[in-house]
Amino acid sequence: MAAITSPGIGSGLDINSLVSQLVAAERGPKENLLNFKEATAQAEISAYGTLKSAISTFSSALVLQSLQSTFQAVNATSSDTTILTATANSKAVDGVYNIVVSSLADAHSVASTGFTNTTDVVGVGTLTFKFGTTSFTTGPFTYTGFVQNANKATQTVTIDSTNNTLEGIRNAVNTANIGVTASIINNGTTNQLVFSSGESGAANSLEITVADLSDASDTDTSGLSQLAFNASAVNLTQTVVAADASLTINGLAVTSKTNKFSDALTGVTLDLIKADATQTVKLTVANDVDTTANVVRNFVQDYNALLTTINELSAYNTGTQKGSILTSDSTVRNIVSQLRKVLNDKTVGLTGSLTSLAEIGVVTERDGTLKVDDGKLDTAIKNNPGSISFLFAAAGKVSSTQVEFVSSGNNSQPGDYKIDITQAATQGDLTGIDFGYDSATPITIDDTNKSLAFKVDGVDTGTLTLTKANYTGAQLAVELQTRINGSSALSSQGVSVTVTFDETSTSNEHFIITSARYGDASKVIVTSSAGNNFGLIGTTATTGLNVAGTIGGQFATGSGQVLTGSATTADLAVKILDSSTGDHGTINFTRGVADRIHSFLGNYLDSKGSIDGKIKGAESEVKRIGVDRENLDIRMASIEQRIRSQFIAMDQLVAQLQTTSSFLTQQLANLPKISVRSSRR
Repeated sequence: MAAITSPGIGSGLDINSLVSQLVAAERGPKENLLNFKEATAQAEISAYGTLKSAISTFSSALVLQSLQSTFQAVNATSSDTTILTATANSKAVDGVYNIVVSSLADAHSVASTGFTNTTDVVGVGTLTFKFGTTSFTTGPFTYTGFVQNANKATQTVTIDSTNNTLEGIRNAVNTANIGVTASIINNGTTNQLVFSSGESGAANSLEITVADLSDASDTDTSGLSQLAFNASAVNLTQTVVAADASLTINGLAVTSKTNKFSDALTGVTLDLIKADATQTVKLTVANDVDTTANVVRNFVQDYNALLTTINELSAYNTGTQKGSILTSDSTVRNIVSQLRKVLNDKTVGLTGSLTSLAEIGVVTERDGTLKVDDGKLDTAIKNNPGSISFLFAAAGKVSSTQVEFVSSGNNSQPGDYKIDITQAATQGDLTGIDFGYDSATPITIDDTNKSLAFKVDGVDTGTLTLTKANYTGAQLAVELQTRINGSSALSSQGVSVTVTFDETSTSNEHFIITSARYGDASKVIVTSSAGNNFGLIGTTATTGLNVAGTIGGQFATGSGQVLTGSATTADLAVKILDSSTGDHGTINFTRGVADRIHSFLGNYLDSKGSIDGKIKGAESEVKRIGVDRENLDIRMASIEQRIRSQFIAMDQLVAQLQTTSSFLTQQLANLPKISVRSSRR
């Protein structure tokens, strides 16, 4: 008999459907359990992710609220903003100042004679620009002398056959980016080349010397020397006189090279708009109550936003008697407990300061959220403007004007710490030796001695080329300083020097090159020179010293002028501004509410923290469920095969029985029929 190839043919039953239903009945409870576990794990991942995101948002806001400077905003208000505007920082002193703006600053500008076309050839050679103070005799347009600005580098631009036209020179100067702007102005008849100093102020006048390769003269009115503007040749016309801005503050005269005054009033920057000697502007400097109050309100708002998220994730519905996904979660309970503790604990460390949020009108509601009493907050800020920062931030208050609070560390504990200095920070320098200078005889710089190179604070200047000229000792000091500081390698690293010429003793006149940096990374050495070395070769460079001392009686580490306390006691950092040793007063340090919350929340944001641990645990559970699903599929496939085999065997048996039945029926039908006759006798 042929085998049955389609289940159910033999028995007439829908075996495929029966097998599917039996397998589904077997799979259902197990699959439902896996679905429930997976949904729970995914919900936990989402909930913990939401919690961590909320904590991260709050923690980010706390960074600003943990800074002392955030609470020290000061307003500077001008009574006439058409004349001047002002801004102030935390160092500003409250007060009202009467200001009269007499004049604005101007940048020096000089112009050439007229050229027919912008493509006219001028000449070849070099243009050397120096910045300084120009002196005059009979008026502002008669040049007689020049004193170089030691803080502005000498700059040289090469003019050759590729850029020797009027417009070529303009482009070459502008491309060089040397602090000089070149432009061409057509006056209606001819074209004039104009050079303007990039900075305003009397000390930023231009001096232009020329090395004219077009002819034998650097001072005549032909070739490149047409652009000379110096004591030997005034071939350019001064069109704008370099001038300082001037004003009076409460009757005291003050000047600035720019229209921005940043040092006239401590912590206040004045921006001049126009000059009007007939008008007095009142400048009011006062604590910015609104800004400080808004920082406090933002803290309350940010805190409440985090607490709302936590409550939503962990709420329990008494009506349905069902909890949220994080109801009774230990991590959530710990976070809420720590938040409440910080809010309730008094801030300690600063004598006579505010110690609790309630003192400024911030109170806790019954649901745990915070509420602000605006009136009480404003009053507290007005009455205690310097104390608000200590209530919220990691803040330090120093008793000495020669000490600045820089920063605190994780181990910094509230309290008073005495500061003692055993070694002041110093700058590295290179002190030359007497090289036979005679004030009656100039120092000549020519091709034999114009090249030098230095290494300052570990940075090579590259080869420097001094301007060929005759110098006094003081003049050469300025030239050396501007050339060294003009090195792009140094300026890109923020490295600079000061060069002085010490002629206090006629038998030991020498140069001193001092690094602007403090500490053991501060050093100046000559790496190469040509010809006369001006007493700088063969001398010993002095390396700077780091500040040394103690904070709170414990050894502190110095780096330049910054002294940092031991991590085991108080890793506070302070900057020592003077060169004296001994007692430098105390620093009073405290950790405010925002700083303390930010500190402990960081543990929950750490990749090894409890929240990430919970997320990773839930993710592992999802992976395990995936494996369980695969195993369930394998088991169900085996069960299905077994059931199907049983049904097929039954189907075959039924088919055999049906075949036998049919055979017997057929055989019985073919048997001879027995005829029954009756006879009567």
